[in-house]
Amino acid sequence: MILPEEYVSQKFYQLAGYVKHKRYNNVYEGGCPICREGKSWGRKRRLYYIAKQNYIFCHNCGWTGDPVKFIQEVEGITFKEIIAEAKDYDVIPIQEEEAVKKYKETETLPTDSINLMDSNQVDYFKDNKIVQTALSYIKERKLDTAINKPKSMWLSLKDYTHKNRLVLPFYDLDNKIVFYQTRTLLKEDNKLPKYLSKIGSEKSLFNINNIDPSIDKIFIAEGPIDACFIKNCVAVAGIQESSETTFTSKQDKQLDRFKFHDKIWVLDSQYQDRAAKLKTRKLIEQYQSVFIWPEKYGTAFKDFNDMCLGLGISEVPYKFILDNTYTGPKAMLKLGSI
Repeated sequence: MILPEEYVSQKFYQLAGYVKHKRYNNVYEGGCPICREGKSWGRKRRLYYIAKQNYIFCHNCGWTGDPVKFIQEVEGITFKEIIAEAKDYDVIPIQEEEAVKKYKETETLPTDSINLMDSNQVDYFKDNKIVQTALSYIKERKLDTAINKPKSMWLSLKDYTHKNRLVLPFYDLDNKIVFYQTRTLLKEDNKLPKYLSKIGSEKSLFNINNIDPSIDKIFIAEGPIDACFIKNCVAVAGIQESSETTFTSKQDKQLDRFKFHDKIWVLDSQYQDRAAKLKTRKLIEQYQSVFIWPEKYGTAFKDFNDMCLGLGISEVPYKFILDNTYTGPKAMLKLGSI
């Protein structure tokens, strides 16, 4: 559903916090009314409305969607009420069925993506500085040797939104790419969100296609890079620290294929990441199994990638995870000591 920018921007100013408009790229930034951004409310703007892409996303809680979905969720009004309001801006409504069809036809990957794990493609672009930067990042972060790395990693030199960013693909159980996240590579892009998600697509689980059914445990990380270093680990691509909802409907369906597997959450260090600590507490209250970082490692490393880099390893030992996994009162007691 395409709404006039004038209408959407007015709504964005009304519903988001302390909004700022960047004219040079026509992007609106504000505080996210969905997650309230924790202690950063009033200090940081992590909600973005990219007018040209008709897309809104929150870098803090991971919420993504078009303006219609945003207005419906935040203001609680119906699709018909939105159309009625927007008529003053000469909007021509698209039927909801057409909007759904468009949602399903979004591109699999950003424009003209290069497979950084295909030697032929890499050789062709070997003199390109951005490609060299991406390959260096992969090597520096040990993503090329990680035990649970994805089948491919990509880079687009042309895409309007995801240009010059590392593309991490999310394969489904049929080994088809259904979602992706991109990460900044260049220092000059440090004012942009570190991670961006595929526009107009429901989140999938990263590395769900890498699950070994013979192993009776599935580990669940927040971000895809950390998931690369733990065997049988998937990633949800962003958490909401206070939300009761953990998975999207697609992610629920994917995990349902492994209903007899134990699920263990492996978040960032609770010693260093407030959101991870709060989310761990929420998960414990839901009586889920959680990995709680031992003090020796939790104070030294902020996440699993950081730990692997510091220790010079490409896999977090399976036993290390299980030895520090807790449930129920024991988990709450352990978390309380941090």
